[in-house]
Amino acid sequence: MRATPSLLFGVVLASVVAACSGTADSEVTEAAEFKTAQVRDWNAHPAIVRVESATEIFALSDPHGGYIALSELLAANHLIKEAPATSAEAETAEWTGGAAVLVVAGDLIDKGKESLGVIDLLRTLEGQARDSGGRVIVTLGNHEAEFFDDPENDKANSSESDTLGVNNELRDHGIKPRDFARGLDPEGRGAWLHNLPFGAKVGTWFFAHGGNTRGKTLAELDKKLSNSLDHNGWGDRDITGVDSILEAQNWYGDQDKDNIGRDFADALGVKHIAFGHNPGAFNARGEMRISKDGALVKLDVGLGSLSSEDKAAGQLLHVVIDAQESIETLDVEGKRDSLK
Repeated sequence: MRATPSLLFGVVLASVVAACSGTADSEVTEAAEFKTAQVRDWNAHPAIVRVESATEIFALSDPHGGYIALSELLAANHLIKEAPATSAEAETAEWTGGAAVLVVAGDLIDKGKESLGVIDLLRTLEGQARDSGGRVIVTLGNHEAEFFDDPENDKANSSESDTLGVNNELRDHGIKPRDFARGLDPEGRGAWLHNLPFGAKVGTWFFAHGGNTRGKTLAELDKKLSNSLDHNGWGDRDITGVDSILEAQNWYGDQDKDNIGRDFADALGVKHIAFGHNPGAFNARGEMRISKDGALVKLDVGLGSLSSEDKAAGQLLHVVIDAQESIETLDVEGKRDSLK
């Protein structure tokens, strides 16, 4: 186990709060508490999750507070029994995906109005899937990392209807954003988010929100990301920098002439890198797309921005690995289509 200055909940924080009992310097005290060190158990919560084999994989990214669109997409494709009617009922969802692996590649919060419902749904399914021999793997997105670095950032505080920040919802629920960012909210949502991985290798697939691994191996990524968080926190350039695994866009170059995607996949020992974060990647806004060489799959279809009337545009990646691999997309009506 290694200590990290990134997680701000638990015993160490409690001792700091007790020591700083005065109110005159409350803002200074709060800032000091926010920067206080705590432990992340990297063995229990690795930077990169590995599932060595899987026969069926489902994946999506960027639910962004779109609880209705997310839950109905999962229900239509038999990963949950039915979509709980409201986000307040998210914890009543029932996993029906059996031994399948579902990967959600980051950005659970902001933009949509029900970030907490998205979190509650995925937390619930995570435990149920494990009990059924399956997995639900949720990775970090740039919105989560930026929130931990600065819980009062512009995205989190936005009150625009199509970019509604998570802080509006937190305050409506009586939760202080800084408490949530420190993992001190009573429901434990913040602590759960803190321990999410940066990426996941599932069989011959690698999933990460931004996708830019900069040609590193899995071992190199694991070491680099954990060390970056340990020493510099969420603001480290490897985590929230413009070329980071969470923030990078258009890092893959020109698909007609560049081999960056294939080179990066080879370094990881996988066939495919699937990423979210950029809904306009490969000039395919609103739909999933695979690169010409098959190395890269773009997942972000703007799921969190879909209204209840438009949610049929949502897509779920579906991979079946038998004698050979088949790849398709599924929509909210359960319709199948080949991945182009």
